[in-house]
Amino acid sequence: MLIVQKYGGTSVGTPERIRAVARRVAGVRRRGDDVVVVVSAMGETTDDLLALAAQVTGIDAPGSRHPRELDMLLSAGERISMALLAMAIRDEGAEAISLTGSQAAIITDGAHTAARIREVRADRVRAALTDGKVAIVAGFQGVSLAREITTLGRGGSDTTAVALAAALEADVCEIFTDVDGVFTADPRKVPGARVLPRVSHAEMIELAAAGAQVMHARAVEIGARYGVDIRVLSSFREDEGGDDAPRGTRITREPDRMEELALTGITSQRGHAKISMRGLPAGMATATEVLVRLAEAGVPVDLISEHTEPTGRVSLQVTTWEHAIEAARGVVEELVGRLGGGEWEIRQGLARVALVGSGMTGRPGVYARAFRTLLDAGVDVQAVSTSAISITLLVAHDREDAALEALHRAFELERAADPSRAGPDA
Repeated sequence: MLIVQKYGGTSVGTPERIRAVARRVAGVRRRGDDVVVVVSAMGETTDDLLALAAQVTGIDAPGSRHPRELDMLLSAGERISMALLAMAIRDEGAEAISLTGSQAAIITDGAHTAARIREVRADRVRAALTDGKVAIVAGFQGVSLAREITTLGRGGSDTTAVALAAALEADVCEIFTDVDGVFTADPRKVPGARVLPRVSHAEMIELAAAGAQVMHARAVEIGARYGVDIRVLSSFREDEGGDDAPRGTRITREPDRMEELALTGITSQRGHAKISMRGLPAGMATATEVLVRLAEAGVPVDLISEHTEPTGRVSLQVTTWEHAIEAARGVVEELVGRLGGGEWEIRQGLARVALVGSGMTGRPGVYARAFRTLLDAGVDVQAVSTSAISITLLVAHDREDAALEALHRAFELERAADPSRAGPDA
């Protein structure tokens, strides 16, 4: 059996944690399985390196002026982790070799600080496995075709691990983190939240994109494309894998789940804002111009809706991130004035709440139950967006927790976490 394991920054954050990881990995080798390990930088190392670069350059975002050199700097964090872990694994009696992203042939495009993986050749990884060694690969980094060191941006180590699992045709990709798995909701906000035994790739992509921080959406997208089974586990449980140990969450193509449940999970994310513009000229040209101008100003648009006013003109509503509001303000003011529009306003302090579940497809009453639940809880909905397996709502952030608790209870999400319905290998 070939297993790819990924350990995040908290999992290798101290010498003691590194030794704990080494014991786990060596134990997997002793039972006869091949192992490839992907590691993040220790603890806050990446943040410390970013802060150091900012101090040296006097620039809050040094990557804007020195992207190549920032990648060279940040890639050092994972190199430290991989070398220390290799030493610890060898001290546990298993052979190990550490490899940088370039040595492992993680081939990327040339976009420094936000590279995308183009290909995983992994010849040295395969050679290490053939020699009976544990291959330890630095996450978050690769090398471009121009032989430049690159980093993958947010979720980079998860992405490295799943991409390696796909290239090596691994049996499973285990993502070890500081939580027990993927929850039905954030347990810090919803006391009744439970760990999901299984979730589909599609559902996990929606949950990750909407704010669930257990995994990054781009990593799950690779898993979905190549059929990689992903398992999310806690590295802080030394007995993980025992008969009585929590068994984490398996992210797979077709989860076994009770058909009567509409939802799988619910997540939320603060820091959103809504821009409303009234009295604009009707027609597609108006919405197009607004979106083009916002894009040119670097303003990301999340949701957009339009309705016709009694006068025949239209009101346009777009949502974005609060950090983009200052850039959006000048664009909106100029556009509304030039197009002969009426009032416009910006509302900040909003949270995006996403209800996710493949069970809602074609099922009547899901929207009605969600809106009735929020009405009864005294939560106003500021905007709505949908996909085939999700409903996204914008609410005031001071009502976020109330919305999450009410919806979690109304859709009986604790039942989605019932391990008796998850199948024998969950």
